[in-house]
Amino acid sequence: MNTTNCQPDILPGVLLVDDEPTVLSALVRSMKSADYRLITALSGEEGLGALASEVNIQVVVSDFRMPGMDGVDFLLQVKKRYPDIQRVMLTGQADSQAVERAINQSEVFRFINKPWNVNQLRATITECLDRYQLIQRARRSEEELARRNAELEEINRRLEQMVNERTRALLQSEKIAALGRMAGGVAHEINNPLGGILAFAQVLRRDAVFKEKPQLGEALHTIEDCALRCKDIVDRMLSFSRKEPVENKNLLDLNVVAENAMTLARLHPRSKLVTINFQRSPEPAMVWGSKNALEQVALNLLQNALLASPENRSVRLRVFADTDQRLLEVSDEGPGIAEEDLSKIFEPFFTTRQPGEGTGLGLFISWGIVRNHQGEIRVESQPGRGATFRVVLPAPREA
Repeated sequence: MNTTNCQPDILPGVLLVDDEPTVLSALVRSMKSADYRLITALSGEEGLGALASEVNIQVVVSDFRMPGMDGVDFLLQVKKRYPDIQRVMLTGQADSQAVERAINQSEVFRFINKPWNVNQLRATITECLDRYQLIQRARRSEEELARRNAELEEINRRLEQMVNERTRALLQSEKIAALGRMAGGVAHEINNPLGGILAFAQVLRRDAVFKEKPQLGEALHTIEDCALRCKDIVDRMLSFSRKEPVENKNLLDLNVVAENAMTLARLHPRSKLVTINFQRSPEPAMVWGSKNALEQVALNLLQNALLASPENRSVRLRVFADTDQRLLEVSDEGPGIAEEDLSKIFEPFFTTRQPGEGTGLGLFISWGIVRNHQGEIRVESQPGRGATFRVVLPAPREA
């Protein structure tokens, strides 16, 4: 459906159509005004051409009896192509059937008889112009309402999506919290038999029978060594599961934080397929911080790297110290991060994983923890060449 464009800087146009030049001249003299422009045409075909070429025509006044296309057919075409334009029929001898056609088919707004009354003609044109403007305002209001409704629908959709995502994230967080509590309880239960194994192994190693049989002594040593390794893992799980306020900061060696996180990361099934290479800082990399919180950051980065790296590849964990900074770096050999995603990876609920594989909160929480330590997380990545996350923390004033 086409409508005439309304351009405020151009006066409204009134198209006069009549096959008699003298009638057109008389109409122009009768309707001449500073409020609108007058355009004339000698036939319906010429009138349609004028409508196609002129702008801001708002009213059409057409004679009824014209050769070829009569006034009713002409105004019917105007109605189909430019439905907002107001249509007036000028008639001198129209019969009742012509009037009925004009009303039913062309939906003529007014009839004016020949010879016309000048005041009536001008009043009709003014009324048509006002009606056209009302229609345009109503149309603009409808369009604005439709646009705002579309915006509200989009906002509602996004809010609903956020609610669903946050609900899933809260459920996932609750699962993680429950798992942490369960891990703490299991660790306590495991500690008891481990303590018994260690105690009996040490007692047996002092027994004369085992001293006389070195092979048995070596087996006991292996049992004791494995039990101690298990106890160390359990102790770290217990330490990690304890809630510690981030504000409770102590002087820590970032090497130890990284090593503890690596021990827990190696419990992840993915560590059976991907190697973790740890490069310690030659000297202690001391920072002021919360041990559990920084271990959570390192563990999250390691787990992300394990999941991103293909099988039989490696993840690099590195700690090093500059003059005024301490750095913990995790690099993977995965597909990398798309350039358009780099600016969004620390946003809450943003994830590039498949649905159900992540909540998009890990990096956001890690970012918050590091910020709380007056540090920052930097990321470098190129598609197809892996990603490197670097935690930068300030060096302590006293180390």
